[in-house]
Amino acid sequence: MSIWNVLVIVALALLAAAGVFVLERMVPAKRREMHNDVFGFVYAIVGVAYAVLLGLVVVAAWNTLDQAQSNTYTETNALLQLDWYGYSLPQPAHGEIENMVKEYAEEVIDNELSLLGHQESSPKAWNVYTQLEAIVRAQQPTAPAAVARYEQALDGAADLGDARRERINQAAEGIPAPLWTALILGGAITVGFAYFFGMKSTSAHAVVMFSLTLLIACLLLVVYEINYPFDGAIKISPEAFELALQRMKLLN
Repeated sequence: MSIWNVLVIVALALLAAAGVFVLERMVPAKRREMHNDVFGFVYAIVGVAYAVLLGLVVVAAWNTLDQAQSNTYTETNALLQLDWYGYSLPQPAHGEIENMVKEYAEEVIDNELSLLGHQESSPKAWNVYTQLEAIVRAQQPTAPAAVARYEQALDGAADLGDARRERINQAAEGIPAPLWTALILGGAITVGFAYFFGMKSTSAHAVVMFSLTLLIACLLLVVYEINYPFDGAIKISPEAFELALQRMKLLN
């Protein structure tokens, strides 16, 4: 969340508060007070409906972010499983698999996570994964213990591919435009409706408008920042892949 976002939110809240004083000159509070009961009843319905919508969107966006974070650990667990398999093989397969799992993790950390912020993936990471899977499948063990490790490695390669595709799909799972329209329009209506109330203290009304606008704008900014799991101020970190690299170095 940049300082400019904060300044824009505060500016909007101040503008909403200033609008109270302009409204007071145009339509005095005494003329609005007589309709407070009706406005209050309608506003309660509008406020609750918008609060429910906004709350559901925030929860859904946060769940998507949490699932994407968990998926990175699923992916790195599969990567570590392949690294262990490579460690059990003779050369040259031993070195090839170990080099590729490290290259894959480094490529994701250095390039692909930032590319996912633009809903793009790394061709190099795809290529390394394809080669890694091919090397694993090329092994043809005969000993029972080696066959068991081979089957586990095949499962690991499949899990790695599934988690990778899921991560790339999650990168594009943002809030759809119609829902954004409803959120922004609903926020504007919720704030605008509060102007209809007549309060004896114009300053108190201005404080209410400032607080209400600030709250709704902050929540909308939070939704915006977690809209895409790999973009924004709150996004998926490379922690899972960094931890996996550390474990690979300890193994080797």
